[in-house]
Amino acid sequence: MELLAPWLWARYRAHYAGLLIFQLLFWPIGVIGIGMLAWAIALHRSFGDFLLVSGVFVVVTETCGAIALLASTRQARPLLNRWGRGDQSDPRGTRAALAHLDQVPLIWGLAGGLPMALVAPYLGNAVGLSWPVNVAMGVSAPALVVGSGVLGSVITEAVLWPVQAELDAVLRDDPPREPRRAVAGRLLTIILLGSIIGCWVTALVVSYARTDAQQYVLAPVVALPFAIGTAIVLAPFGVGPVMRPIRDLREATERIGRGILDVRVPVTSDDEFGQLARSFNRMQFGLLERERLQNAFGAYVDPMLAQRMLERGSELFEGEEVDATVMFVDVVGFTAFSQSNSAAETVARLNELFGIAVPVLRGHGGHANKFLGDGLLAVFGVPEAQADHADRAVAAATEIQDAVHARFGDELQVGIGIASGAVIAGTVGGGGKLEFTLVGDTVNVAARIEELTRLTGDPILMADSTARELTTAWPLEDRGERELRGRAGGVALHALTAWDRAVTEL
Repeated sequence: MELLAPWLWARYRAHYAGLLIFQLLFWPIGVIGIGMLAWAIALHRSFGDFLLVSGVFVVVTETCGAIALLASTRQARPLLNRWGRGDQSDPRGTRAALAHLDQVPLIWGLAGGLPMALVAPYLGNAVGLSWPVNVAMGVSAPALVVGSGVLGSVITEAVLWPVQAELDAVLRDDPPREPRRAVAGRLLTIILLGSIIGCWVTALVVSYARTDAQQYVLAPVVALPFAIGTAIVLAPFGVGPVMRPIRDLREATERIGRGILDVRVPVTSDDEFGQLARSFNRMQFGLLERERLQNAFGAYVDPMLAQRMLERGSELFEGEEVDATVMFVDVVGFTAFSQSNSAAETVARLNELFGIAVPVLRGHGGHANKFLGDGLLAVFGVPEAQADHADRAVAAATEIQDAVHARFGDELQVGIGIASGAVIAGTVGGGGKLEFTLVGDTVNVAARIEELTRLTGDPILMADSTARELTTAWPLEDRGERELRGRAGGVALHALTAWDRAVTEL
């Protein structure tokens, strides 16, 4: 069935519902035939009796079962056929309908088996059997049909596997569903039915050596408790070893889903479960390595860039022109500061400064692009587009100034220059060294404006291009037009010298 079901789906997918109904009705005929043959042999019946009883048995069972099948699958059949013809407009409805089809064989078994509790005694009487045997037939006939239906659910699940696989490929992002059936329950059912059928057939064969037909009554009476006892003994050996690795995998998967990656599944066998456990452990190791790599990148590269690089690989930032706001943050009087402090103290103070600035930038959606000695280049609107990138940049600048002043007082001060406009963002480099960078006139303007904070004495200085982008009423002061070093033409500047803390947090 593992190979047959995909072949049938590929060949008859447009009419798969009819094929499903056909197999549900057809394959139990073989089970019924074997049961009737065992009955005829055990009771020394003629071939004519066998044909009569078997014929009526099949007609009654299949007629009642077919009515129940058609009624219980009236919603699922058209959805299954439409899906097979390529109509994927309702994948969730189709999956919900198919999810209950494996219960249909049991419905068939009940609908076809219960009438046999009344029909079977009359059949026994028609062929001249005594009433104890007829009563036994009234019990065993429904049990045979219902048992066939239970086993049929396993076959139906296998037949529907290729359809469910296609639905899962379409609905891969759907939230997980709660399990409706337990694997242990299905295994126990198969063991119990197998034990009952095996013990029953054995008892019937043994009864064949006796000429007394009432031995047929004794066969199921003896076989049933023996079969149940056999199933109870076999269950721990047949179910436990199968369920333990499944439970281990489920628990490990749930832990990984919660972000706990340091979990392994014990490999306790060399069968398919052992191979599955090894595959899971390889996946877990890969996820753990990915997490470590991302954490390492997070220390040297902005976490946003690290995440996108892991997602997109070599396609990361091939180069694009975007509208953004660029910010330069630089220490005022850093040369004098470094001369009056040791190298270790200077580096520690810079790390402390950047430890304040970078979280503020991230909090406002900015990206710390480069550390330039005692300075920092940041950008808003890249790599994630932001309509309010100018407001975010100004809010971040005021919060950085407040945080630096609160930590260092007058001992260490920073100047911040801001400009908005078109920038070219992309990955550049060679020889195995790549770097995400920003180029363009806006970057140069922001750098030159930061230099002018030394001349104007303003903590935050921005270009007119940024002021025009603002949607928040910041208290700006006009600083006129200034010439920028290395750039032709002047730039109108605005200073932000005082601000309300409430505005900063917008």
